[in-house]
Amino acid sequence: MSESVIAELEGRLRKAMLASDVDVLDALLADDLTFVDATGKVWSKADDLNAHRYGVQRIERLEIKEQTVRVYEKSAVTLTHASLSGQFGGVPLSGNLRYTRMWVETESGWRIVAAHCSVLAF
Repeated sequence: MSESVIAELEGRLRKAMLASDVDVLDALLADDLTFVDATGKVWSKADDLNAHRYGVQRIERLEIKEQTVRVYEKSAVTLTHASLSGQFGGVPLSGNLRYTRMWVETESGWRIVAAHCSVLAF
């Protein structure tokens, strides 16, 4: 698998996050996803989908500042610096974040199995 395929999937993920497109997110996230957010809270796939589905999380701007992709046979790791704004639980948020995502090639395609997010100080 090439880096460009994973970069394209990351682009689909970005668009789905902006649109809260639960169908696309459902297709990109593994059923056993583990996501650690910037506060240290652990999210499941259902948690993430429901945050989008019910408007708990609204991302209004998500600008990719930098992204690297490393592919290893049937897995890949992405490291993304993003600037975003929106709201979470009705509270406005904005900032610069660093995401690390682990993609794995499954029988049904490439899926995110693990992710972590950190807030960048400046």
